[in-house]
Amino acid sequence: MATRSDQILSIFAPMTNRQLHILLVWLLVLGCTNVWAQAGQVSTAGDSTLVNADSTIPDSLGHPQDTLKVLPLTNHVDNDTLRQKNDTTLKASKWDFLTGGNDSTYYSFYGHLLNVDDSIIVKHWTYNTGIHELTISAYDSSLYDFHQHQPGYRYSINNSYLGNIGLAMKSNIYFDPQPATDFLFMQSFSAYTFQRQNVDYYNVAKPFTKFGVNIGPKDEQDIDIVHTQNVNRYLNFSAHFKNYSGEGFYVNQKTRNNAGVFGASYTQGRLATHFNYIFNKVDVQENGGITDTYFVTGPTLATKLISTRLTGGTNYFKDQQLFIDQKIGFLKTHVPDSATVGEFWFSLQYSYEQQKSSKIYTDESHLYQDLDGNNFYLYPNTYNASTTFDTCNFKIRKQNIRINLEENPRSYPFIGAYVGVGTEKMESYFFNKDTLFNYSHAYTKKSQYFEGGMYRQKGEKFSFLANYLIYLTGYKQGDFQMYGNIRQKFGSGKNQVEAKAEGGQYRETPDYFLQRYYSNHYRWQNNLNPQYRTELKFGLDIPGYHTKMGTRFSILKDYIYFDESATPAQYTNAFSVFDLYIDNRFDFWKFGTITRLNYQKTTNDRVLPLPEFSGYFSLFFQPDIYFKDTEGRMKFQLGVDVTYWTKFHGPAYSPALALFYNQSQQSIGNYPYVGAFWNFEIKRLRFYLRGEHLNYGYMERNYFIASGYPSNRFVLRYGLVWTFYD
Repeated sequence: MATRSDQILSIFAPMTNRQLHILLVWLLVLGCTNVWAQAGQVSTAGDSTLVNADSTIPDSLGHPQDTLKVLPLTNHVDNDTLRQKNDTTLKASKWDFLTGGNDSTYYSFYGHLLNVDDSIIVKHWTYNTGIHELTISAYDSSLYDFHQHQPGYRYSINNSYLGNIGLAMKSNIYFDPQPATDFLFMQSFSAYTFQRQNVDYYNVAKPFTKFGVNIGPKDEQDIDIVHTQNVNRYLNFSAHFKNYSGEGFYVNQKTRNNAGVFGASYTQGRLATHFNYIFNKVDVQENGGITDTYFVTGPTLATKLISTRLTGGTNYFKDQQLFIDQKIGFLKTHVPDSATVGEFWFSLQYSYEQQKSSKIYTDESHLYQDLDGNNFYLYPNTYNASTTFDTCNFKIRKQNIRINLEENPRSYPFIGAYVGVGTEKMESYFFNKDTLFNYSHAYTKKSQYFEGGMYRQKGEKFSFLANYLIYLTGYKQGDFQMYGNIRQKFGSGKNQVEAKAEGGQYRETPDYFLQRYYSNHYRWQNNLNPQYRTELKFGLDIPGYHTKMGTRFSILKDYIYFDESATPAQYTNAFSVFDLYIDNRFDFWKFGTITRLNYQKTTNDRVLPLPEFSGYFSLFFQPDIYFKDTEGRMKFQLGVDVTYWTKFHGPAYSPALALFYNQSQQSIGNYPYVGAFWNFEIKRLRFYLRGEHLNYGYMERNYFIASGYPSNRFVLRYGLVWTFYD
């Protein structure tokens, strides 16, 4: 019988030497930091899964005087969280008619968690760059959707992508885009990267580590490692590393993407500091898609025998980001115990953001032949027939200083407000290198803006936000962002309903790369106008019934898109797009279902083609098994799922630009993708086994997920997530 160490080592067998070396160095660093952190933490006795009741919480999210209650770490949905006691009593407010009552659970910016309950689940948080405030988020340790390994499907149920994990991806649902990045040419890879606006921060009583891995055919391997620990109750460090790699089923699809983030937070008294450093590297082969759809719809060929449109095509991205935010409070409130929780009337805040990105594209030949032997070229232009080597670089710096009226739900005026000023400095550079000529261009431009807003985010029943930002000088002069939202909760318990509405108007100057760009295959010099966008969104959230639904509407004017020649174009008239959506999870007896539906409509499908209907449905059997002899429990889900969308002219993809663009030659969709999965959980270990595209070969072979890019045939994958608390 294999030992536990043998079982663990078998997990790492598919890893390359380089990845294994990186992991070993990472484990060494963790060991050193554990030794260093022991001086600032109180040791625990007994079972490592229990927290000593006499330990002082090394956690700035609670009061320094609080103690941690004994809590066995269970295998339920919140098994990766710790409970803490908080005895702060909130006063009844005469403003309850406006606030709906004070929220019993919220963060102050200074890292303190306020509540009136006997215990509260401590969760990590993200930094909301829109209002420069903290947003509580929960670590998801449930089995629901655990088998969905593709990161793009965390944001959208319908995506166009190129078949192998790590390759370009774009959401086909207008209102569910992939994460945003300031570098235009990296947008199609943002699902695999970290962005400074969605980094997680933590504060933990014991070191926490999560190790995840997904294994598939063709050397596919995805690794996800998180580690965080507190040095003392105020200072926390965290690190998160991701790797996506695989050879792919079709020729020239190899990927090797790495991403990492190092974060820290320090919250004590009047000080609150957040920091993160991000590095992203994307290294992919590009094949330009298959040469003829007949290879998919006609007689079956081995995928490696299907010819593709590009030889020697590669895209290499390197991206670094830095974020620092410092907030200093002054004028303490006179609310009782305010010294304990660190609340202040006002604060002065400074934030700094920087991103430095580069892209290198190379190819050897884009000449290919169709089934009749006719020669075709992937790109309409090649300005030099020698090997293509195109580079471009991008750098942006953002600085912001503001003064805040801190929101205090326990005393007048019960709202937060701020005014601030900021600057942006953007540098764009592109360089085309070949044997005949060299062309380079560098562009630097600054912009200055003013912002202001007010908000109520800590009300239990009612909250709102309103802000306005306008660029006063520079490249973006005249641009503005006007946004607001309002939320109101009705009822209580399982029947509670949260209604929310939000809207905004925006004027956006085009990215400079849309105005001017030179490379071996694409060159343009435009004079595009700013885009105008108006959005309205309405939604209902019924948490007791695991249901979200709503509608979203947008009016677009001077909309910029990539036309069928893969170059920027602008539609100067106005048009609209709207959608209806529902997201529901239903549990009955030992069965469960997940349903996600979206209907969207655009009034100009030539400029903005979209599938009208997209849907995802899963049905699973989910018993909770009890082992009498060991008094242990195992949860598992055994089920099937299906993804479907209606036919539309899905986007094509340009490897030289690493961007998707419109096309009208091929329709994709009207094809279901059926899968089966087995998810199970034992204590801190979650595991899945998944079969994808089970219906391959049983219906019409039109399984394209982007123009010229078919999906994989039947695939079997497995993966696990293992968490550690010491």
